[in-house]
Amino acid sequence: MNSFIVNTSNLVINWIKKYAFLLIKISVGVGLLTYLIHKISFRTIIESLNSVNLFYLSLAFLLAVLNIYLQFYRWKILVKNEISFQDDKSILKSLLIGFSAGTFTPARAGEYFLRKLTLKDLSLSSVITLTFIDKMMLLINVVFWGALVSFGMMIFYYNVDAYVTVSLFIIFATFFAALFMIMYSRRFYNDLRELKSRFNFKLSFLKKLLEPLSDLNNQLISKLILIAFMNYIIIVLQFSLIVFSFNSNANFELLIIASIMVYFTKTLIPSVTLGEIGIREGAAIYFFGLFGCSEVAAFNSSMLLFIFNLLLPSVIGLYLLLRLKRV
Repeated sequence: MNSFIVNTSNLVINWIKKYAFLLIKISVGVGLLTYLIHKISFRTIIESLNSVNLFYLSLAFLLAVLNIYLQFYRWKILVKNEISFQDDKSILKSLLIGFSAGTFTPARAGEYFLRKLTLKDLSLSSVITLTFIDKMMLLINVVFWGALVSFGMMIFYYNVDAYVTVSLFIIFATFFAALFMIMYSRRFYNDLRELKSRFNFKLSFLKKLLEPLSDLNNQLISKLILIAFMNYIIIVLQFSLIVFSFNSNANFELLIIASIMVYFTKTLIPSVTLGEIGIREGAAIYFFGLFGCSEVAAFNSSMLLFIFNLLLPSVIGLYLLLRLKRV
């Protein structure tokens, strides 16, 4: 009897350890959404959806398709740099299945593992590293352009002291100068190859993680950053168009600035909710509100962006994942 109680207790403790963080993320996300909906009024949200401009919303949806394609193209370049004979269909499935895992796992960790399922000729360690590189290309763009717009906001909108702004800009410029020097340094990749060759058998997994990094070159990095930049522009335009579909009298240029700031802020705040639900909506309400957009328009736009760019691809990925299990 005692052993049964002990075993049951251990199972409960293990279950709590495994799912506690996930439950916290769900709770925080639901809590934030509930607060925002209560603050804005559910009835007002529905009324706003009924008055949306379908033309601009349709354009935003078409951009979502282009957004997915560019992500696929970037992922395809990385995968084929490792295995040139990998077929496009498997690469696309890998990306979409990764979406289904990333949307509902802490820090999108599941995406790093599930992208491996359809890429049989790539090791898990290689897929993890390639996924990391893929995400870093977009992150560099989000932080770089977001920081530049932030400096503009500090000077022209918030009237922050010039010494503070200049000091922060020097730190920003130094960081990115060092980052790009490392990324485009042949010596850095040569050192990686040398370091990789020194690892013994016990560190073989770490050695495999470094392999895709050592295969990078300046031309490939430039291409990936450029595609990620195009991806970033599309996401910003898409967000701005969705807001514009709710508020056609708004200044579109200011909506673009607000979209950039929302993405920048969301990136700086640690991922404490599933799909960053709540955080993105709160940031959208604040920044779009600065330029005269209603809270309802900002909230609805943020939720629609989540549906277009994450939820729909995740549903497709889940379908592919379920089919994969039956094969």
